Amino acid sequence: MKIIFTFLLFVPLFVKAQTEVSKSPEALIQNIFAIAQKENPLKNKTLKNELDSQFDFKQMSLSILGEEAKKRSVTELKWFEESIKEIITKTVYPKAPEFLKGVKITYKSTLIDEEKATVPSVVSKRGEKTDVNYTLSKKPEGWKVIDVSIDDESWVKTINEKLQKTLKEKRLGGGQRLIK
Repeated sequence: MKIIFTFLLFVPLFVKAQTEVSKSPEALIQNIFAIAQKENPLKNKTLKNELDSQFDFKQMSLSILGEEAKKRSVTELKWFEESIKEIITKTVYPKAPEFLKGVKITYKSTLIDEEKATVPSVVSKRGEKTDVNYTLSKKPEGWKVIDVSIDDESWVKTINEKLQKTLKEKRLGGGQRLIK
């Protein structure tokens, strides 16, 4: 009886510790890699949904659009968000399991500034080292990834620059629509 009582006393502490750990930015990034290395998430709906829940594609797409977001309707913004999500998931997810084989990830000190965090890391594979930084935003349900920078090349910034170039070349603006 004492063993059961002792066990019941420590279970809430263990659960609380697990919950706190799962809320940390580092734990979220580690969880992403744990999910992504299992198998191609596009072939397993449960894994894909779990992986998708770690990202804030809405915030990511609004950051990519920048000032352009103010000129777009709710429908257009939703379409853009879904497009960004589809592009990322269809290009990154299928390659993740193979890429992650033999990879060593070293995490540096996380920088947290109230509602944002940066988890810097070094990814080593076959003697090559790459700096990878994850930018996260704090949401009511926990931390979410809103950008990834590889050797200082931000997903958000790179896509934004390509978008701005397209807008300039196509001379879109005024009554014309970028997103149909």
